[in-house]
Amino acid sequence: MADYDAIIIGSGAGGLSAALKLARSHYSVMLLEAMPSFGGYLNPFRRKGYTFDTGLHYLGELGREDRFWKLLDEVGVRESMKFVELNPEGFDRYVFPDYELRVCKGKNRFIERLINDFPKEERGIYKFFTVFEKIIKATQASESMGEGVLQMLIFIVRHPVMMKYSRVPFQKLLNDVTSDKRLQAALAAPCGDYGVPPAKASIIIAVMVWAHYLKGAYYPCGGSGALRDAFVNGLKDHGAELKNNSRVVSIEKTANEFIIKTEHGEKYTTRAVISDVDPVVTLGKLVNSELVPSKIKRKIIQMRPSGGAFYAFIGTDLDLPSMGITDANIIHYNDYDINKLYTQRPVSTQPEAFPMFFITSPSVKDPEGGHSPEGYHTLEIITGASYELFEQWTHLPSMKRGEEYKALKEKIGERLIAAAEQYIPTLSQHIDFVEYATPLSNEYWVNAVRGGNYGPDQTPDQMGTGRFISFTAGIDGLFLAGAGTMGGGIMPCVESGIQAASKAETYLKH
Repeated sequence: MADYDAIIIGSGAGGLSAALKLARSHYSVMLLEAMPSFGGYLNPFRRKGYTFDTGLHYLGELGREDRFWKLLDEVGVRESMKFVELNPEGFDRYVFPDYELRVCKGKNRFIERLINDFPKEERGIYKFFTVFEKIIKATQASESMGEGVLQMLIFIVRHPVMMKYSRVPFQKLLNDVTSDKRLQAALAAPCGDYGVPPAKASIIIAVMVWAHYLKGAYYPCGGSGALRDAFVNGLKDHGAELKNNSRVVSIEKTANEFIIKTEHGEKYTTRAVISDVDPVVTLGKLVNSELVPSKIKRKIIQMRPSGGAFYAFIGTDLDLPSMGITDANIIHYNDYDINKLYTQRPVSTQPEAFPMFFITSPSVKDPEGGHSPEGYHTLEIITGASYELFEQWTHLPSMKRGEEYKALKEKIGERLIAAAEQYIPTLSQHIDFVEYATPLSNEYWVNAVRGGNYGPDQTPDQMGTGRFISFTAGIDGLFLAGAGTMGGGIMPCVESGIQAASKAETYLKH
């Protein structure tokens, strides 16, 4: 008899939601996490009285009966969470050389704002949102679509928009609706939320991100750690076992049981496995290769990781609200040609201006959340970064990569802070604490392939069937959750865990 009904590997948003759904259904569950703390990108870190989020900056679809609200309700954590709604008149500030777009709550209100800013482009704006609605409708329909060629053909006939746009980049849609480069930039501005410029991004992910936030933006009271703790506490309340510092090194299968081994020599048996680890790692390194079907092996070899980022986590004594820093995120672009900016990601320490960066202050969004000592604030400044620039240190553990690596981070970080001073003057003179992170931090702490922020790159060929959208990989009893399934982001990962757990439940009942 197996030790557990299900073992979940990895405690990111997908792993936590999968484990909690199964535990609430009275299955015996073990959750194994490689690192000292649970949560993946939901896991904050604390330094010198400051608490910093690592992967959660804001969330959408949390109004009553919205999609994320329902997902959290399904796993029983909604009632234990409180969220603050960010300014519905402008929770994202996209700043271009001579134009600023403030994203407001409500699709119709946002359309009016765009038309006001681009009165000559009214027809193109309406055309964009007509396609937008068709894609949303088709995406919702795909969730209940049966398997098989016939079902696929029926779906395509009913939703021809998917045939036209699902395998071409977002830039194709932008070109179809307008030739105005400023409007194209405005419509592509949230690309930092999915990590790919419009010339490479999936139209589906671009539309879904707009749909997610046009219903309003929210921040969890207490930060990402509060959301993580709601899941962890729910797991404990429902009898799940949680083990940290338990890195899984192999997944074997004999008859109807899986054997899970950790790096410390522990061995567990289970009837089902849900892996929240990137599919490239799960299927390419952890699972016995003899169990993996040939077509799956070919798929993971071809998968490309998403891009990484450079982070500056800052504690400051500046009174940020008095300087005009609100709960709105600031996203700075040096040019309207976002595709060009993505080719200029910082790959050196030369003093040229940063092409784009993101500024957010958790302590301003959530003043009572305990993010900073009294009279101080937290800031997070993020920009794209090349993994190759840091690759020579990848074999070394975090915090132990030597002086050369530290000096490189500091040079880049100082430049990034200087760039942010156009929004926060004198910031460099008012830093009480600063810590920098690179793609190697993501690779080490959350097992991200080459430090990618969003799992596999969210390009047309790597969305939908290009990922592991079925939550399976051709191995009975093994299921997948996380960014490698539905896509990157907290809500898709939570939903992926719930979906993977539902499939595991069906399997366990047979």
